[in-house]
Amino acid sequence: MAQYTGEQGAFTPSTSQDNWTLDGNAAGVGNLGMVKMISWGGNGTTSIGYRTRWCRPTTVGSGAFTALTTQATSPATTAVLRYGTFATAPILPTDPANLFAQNWNVLGGGGVIVLPIGGEWMVVGITAAANGQISCRNTVGTDASLSSYGVQWAE
Repeated sequence: MAQYTGEQGAFTPSTSQDNWTLDGNAAGVGNLGMVKMISWGGNGTTSIGYRTRWCRPTTVGSGAFTALTTQATSPATTAVLRYGTFATAPILPTDPANLFAQNWNVLGGGGVIVLPIGGEWMVVGITAAANGQISCRNTVGTDASLSSYGVQWAE
C-alpha cells in the first residue's frame, strides 16, 4: 500500500471547524484508507490548555473542499483519499465519543500516536456516509499560528 502524510503546521485552529478531515467519500465506493499515525503539537510561549479529538463525524462535511498539502512517502503515487477541510464542517458526536482525544498544553506540548498493526482507523469510500471521513478538531484551545496537527495514512 502507498503511504501519504499531511500536516497543518503553524496553524490557527478553531473549535467549530476541523483542523483536517480525511475524506474517502469522494474517492468512490469501495476505496479504502487506513490511518496509521496522528500527531499534534504546540510552540506557544504561554500556557494554554487544549483538547483535540479525532473521531468519525455523525454528519459528513459538505460544500467547498479545501485540499491541504499531501506528501507521498511512496514514489510515483497519488492519494485517492482527500485531505483537507470543508466549507461546512462535519458534525461530530458529543465528546467523549472519539477514536482518540487528548488534553494538552500549547506551551511546548504535543505527541504522536502510532496505531498498532490491525488497529488502524479505516476510512471507506461510501457516498455521504460518516464512516467515510475522520475529523481532527479542537474542542478547547485556539491560538495565533502556534499549533500543528498531522496524519499519516495508507491506501
